[in-house]
Amino acid sequence: MGAVENRETVRRIYAAMAQGDLTAFGGAVHPDYVWRLAGHASWSQRFEGQEAVRSRLLKPLFALFATQYRAQAVNIVAEGDFVVAEVRGDVMTRRGDRYNNEYCLVFRFRGDRIAELVEYCDTDLIERVLGPYDTAVAPG
Repeated sequence: MGAVENRETVRRIYAAMAQGDLTAFGGAVHPDYVWRLAGHASWSQRFEGQEAVRSRLLKPLFALFATQYRAQAVNIVAEGDFVVAEVRGDVMTRRGDRYNNEYCLVFRFRGDRIAELVEYCDTDLIERVLGPYDTAVAPG
């Protein structure tokens, strides 16, 4: 696939996520894809493979939310196998706090699917609103 097709894949993902539909993302990733949260906060980790991303990141993260998570792409740029998306999230936590992080997401494609996602965001907001990773994702 080329940059135009890769950009369209990311556009479709965020068009769906703006409506609260998270399924488009799952269908666009390789089974062995990597999600890395950049930075030096407790959430700044590397998750390898769909199962690890789902069980160690997404499932516990979404359990913290009281409302449907929505995300909207503000800007999308693509070149070669890479797509960069500026994204704004919107959700309320179960504790009643707004968690509206802003992201710069770098997607690397292999063929027609996402092989790697690197997330840059406000890690201070994550720690303040969601808490430290180990505490936030602990079964409760």
